[in-house]
Amino acid sequence: MQKAYRYRLYPTDEQRQMMSRIIGCCRFTYNRLLEYSSKSYKRRGESHTAFDLNNFIAHTLKPAYPWLSDAPAQTLQCVSADLSSAFRAFFRGDSRYPRYKSKHRSKKSFRIPQKGKVDEGRGCIYVQGVGWVDAVIHRKPAGRLRNITVTVNPSGTVYASCLFDDGLDEPARELPENPKVLGVDLNLDRLAVCSDGASYDNPRALKQHERRLKHLQRILSKKKKGSENWKRLKREIARLHERIADIRKDAMHKMTRSIVCDSQADAIAIEDLNVSGMIKNDKLAKHIHDASFYEIRRQIEYKCLWYGKTLIAADRFYASSRICSACGWHNDGLTLGDREWECPACHTRHDRDRNASLNLESFGLRALAGDAGEVKPPEKSTVDESRVCTCIRSMVSENEEKDLGYSREAPKLA
Repeated sequence: MQKAYRYRLYPTDEQRQMMSRIIGCCRFTYNRLLEYSSKSYKRRGESHTAFDLNNFIAHTLKPAYPWLSDAPAQTLQCVSADLSSAFRAFFRGDSRYPRYKSKHRSKKSFRIPQKGKVDEGRGCIYVQGVGWVDAVIHRKPAGRLRNITVTVNPSGTVYASCLFDDGLDEPARELPENPKVLGVDLNLDRLAVCSDGASYDNPRALKQHERRLKHLQRILSKKKKGSENWKRLKREIARLHERIADIRKDAMHKMTRSIVCDSQADAIAIEDLNVSGMIKNDKLAKHIHDASFYEIRRQIEYKCLWYGKTLIAADRFYASSRICSACGWHNDGLTLGDREWECPACHTRHDRDRNASLNLESFGLRALAGDAGEVKPPEKSTVDESRVCTCIRSMVSENEEKDLGYSREAPKLA
């Protein structure tokens, strides 16, 4: 089983320059390969594999641009593999057509597939083409190192994501006769409400620092673009954005680990939220982005795989908030602003989020018993196809189930 460990790097000024050169070589290679592939397909109808792109790098790009030798050869081969993967995702309809990478706006990273080392005793990591770089090894890795991905953030901080393979199989998902199912309802007021009574507050990281962020951006708009004060203020804004992201990630990791491990549940039932449709609400889009519902779903998925738990995803049209968890009465008049309501059939007073979590728990129990519809893996999994979680989808009409896809038409090239 593969696990990634993310470590903070502290390179010297010379090592930072080497990293910048490698990142520049990767960006230049990606753009030239994209141009070559696009024009070849447009003019001659040819499609190139990663092997063809590697030959183009070795026999065409490197002789024409000798400075590409500053980057390790295998790092440039990872660039061609990434472009091939992007084209496959486009033709499957999962992504848009690959775009050129900008020097100022694209993510600054590169991958080392071999010859990387992590020395826990010395507290350093060996990056091919850069050398031994000081690092904070806060967690001891287990297994064989597969690759290292170095990322330079806009704030100037550098991280190394090290992928290790311990050689062990995933824990088998064995359910007892009377499994314990935990229903988890995600919302904006409280980030998650569980059927066992536990609730997790929403940190609202962006709201905490939004006033400071607006102030800095207002000052930045008055600076001369490209000046030293402008660059200094850009780094300060980037550090503030990074702090907001760190607060959000810390809360989500603690919450998802508590849900998967501390709850002692055998299965976890959540809703398959249509996040892409929810963010179209102008009044809630910013808060939904800040809550990161998709990231919470992704973390619960892979942590269930790690610890041998079963994940049950109810269909997005399952009315978990409208159904009375006590008698099953359906409240068609419930609105988003109604946080509490009383069932007219059994006169039970419901908290909206708590009631939804109890309904999800009941849905999970029926799903495990085989009474809630068809059992199949998710159509677009966020993990490898061989390691997908169990997804229970209730019966809905075909007209209601619409996916937001991108156009498969490639942009016209000059």
